[in-house]
Amino acid sequence: MTFTSFCYMLYLMIYVVMGPTCSGKTSAANELIDILNCDAINFDAFQIYKDMDIGTSKLEKNDPHYKNYHLLDIVSPDKTFSVMEFQKMCREQIDECLSKNKNVVLVGGTGLYLRAVLYDYEFPVEEEKDDSDLESLDNHTLYETLQKLDYEASLKIHENNRKRVIRAISMIRSGDQTKSERINSQKHEMIYKDVKILFISPNRDTLYENINQRVLEMVDAGLVEEVRGLMKKYDLSLTARQGIGYKEIMDFLCGNCSLEDAIALIQKRTRNYAKRQVTFFKNQFEYELFESKDELINSIRGK
Repeated sequence: MTFTSFCYMLYLMIYVVMGPTCSGKTSAANELIDILNCDAINFDAFQIYKDMDIGTSKLEKNDPHYKNYHLLDIVSPDKTFSVMEFQKMCREQIDECLSKNKNVVLVGGTGLYLRAVLYDYEFPVEEEKDDSDLESLDNHTLYETLQKLDYEASLKIHENNRKRVIRAISMIRSGDQTKSERINSQKHEMIYKDVKILFISPNRDTLYENINQRVLEMVDAGLVEEVRGLMKKYDLSLTARQGIGYKEIMDFLCGNCSLEDAIALIQKRTRNYAKRQVTFFKNQFEYELFESKDELINSIRGK
């Protein structure tokens, strides 16, 4: 047993590997699994879906590390899945790993999922409400309604995110706290004691080059065939349909654009998404910053 391994056994730690898409998170998590002899828990909002593999850059099932991962392939693509459901499942999985006296690695790129798990993020108990009258309103009218009811919340929701706008209005009309009031009433404290957040953030040129190349590799690996198969097998949920790479290829398969245009749009939207990921992570967490996967691993090894 090395001195480093001995030190890791002295106390249990939750390691978080976060970063934008194409930053090397999965590769880093796999090396941490080997170094720490631990399990990993996914917090990517689309890798939870079965049969959505190529477009989400999911770890392949024949990878020797796959058996160490939790919360991959747990939801059928025709089902919706909420942040609240993920919070419950992920916290249970963390507790199970720690109960076995093992460190645990959380890895992914969905910042809201991560924050809901690590912090005192509480969700209201909701009853069924009749919001049919809202469905007939266009996005702009809905957004104006939310601005009048809870202007602070409206600043954090995009006008075209129809689902979230309707949900926020519904909460207010039911007499519950507004979203802003509920968030402000929470302490925003981390609920776990020993957490080390490791943030991989490559320089922009490198990241964008990686993104453009990965999209081409996904197409070569069979992304079009994967999407075609999903459309035949499932009535995809609204959430699953929003995955970057899937909605663009669906448009191609429906004859709405060329494959070249779809690829260019996937690259553009993925770059934009990566930018939003970086902004969210920087504003929401305290972390150790690394420019690459190798830099992170060397830090853990003490090099």
